[in-house]
Amino acid sequence: MLTVDQLRERLKGLIVPMVTPFDAEGRLALSAVHRVIQFLLDGGVDGIIPGDLVGEFHALTLEERRILLKESVQVAKGRMLVIALTADPSLSNAIELARFAREVGADVIKLALPYPYVPPPSAIFEYFRQINEAADAPFLVESSDQMTLPLSLIAELCRWPNFVGLEELGTDLGRLDRLFREFSSRLIILPSGEAALLFLSLMGAPGLVAAEINFAPAFVRAFLSACQKRDLDRALDLFGRRRRYRDLLRASLPQNIPMFTPYAKAAMELLGLPVGKPRPPFEIVSAEERGRLREVLKKEFGLLAE
Repeated sequence: MLTVDQLRERLKGLIVPMVTPFDAEGRLALSAVHRVIQFLLDGGVDGIIPGDLVGEFHALTLEERRILLKESVQVAKGRMLVIALTADPSLSNAIELARFAREVGADVIKLALPYPYVPPPSAIFEYFRQINEAADAPFLVESSDQMTLPLSLIAELCRWPNFVGLEELGTDLGRLDRLFREFSSRLIILPSGEAALLFLSLMGAPGLVAAEINFAPAFVRAFLSACQKRDLDRALDLFGRRRRYRDLLRASLPQNIPMFTPYAKAAMELLGLPVGKPRPPFEIVSAEERGRLREVLKKEFGLLAE
């Protein structure tokens, strides 16, 4: 693993929650993992998170998660960061995954709460403490509207040297403003989602996490670059183009159905990347939806040129 200081230099740019390729029988397809990672490397992606939510970690066995992580580290060969998600309802499984990530050479682990409810801050702290002490590895944490980490808890975690970054998906602009102003000098703050992506990128976040990087890394790089240059017109134009893609799956989002996984896979298949169908409970994108997706990819992202 990289040192904490090295991670503070490299944990930036485009970080992609990588889709998990499956073959026609629904099995993990390692040859396609190689192809996807090479596509992302060619697109200038700075880091991958194998088996994140977009990567269907909920539908993977623990053994598949280990195989996917190990293979990703071996294929990346230090050319991009590999971030290992350790989220699991079982604390012992999360600790096992974190230790495994360190053993196989992942660069950083990602701690996220898999609970269907929001535990009190003391329980969150204890969950993170046990994983941190067991793995003793650099880590980042995830915060969202569903699982919001209080700023007071983030301040407490900042006392730990291994705590290097935060992936933020929240929509509360007041909280986002305080988060960046109070912690950006100590943590690498990586926005994701929509509100956080635009707001924190314009505030000066050094990188971002987005599912669309799976199929449009150059587009997302242009958005991040516009934000970093404070080119507001360009940033808002690109954000609006991305929003028109997100509109295709927006109806599912209030129901907490992460349709960005089937749509990301469908987009990659249209580009010729053999990632296969998502596993249940996801459904494949219909022929009608795929037609609308194709048009958005051509018109808004500049992909699939004739």
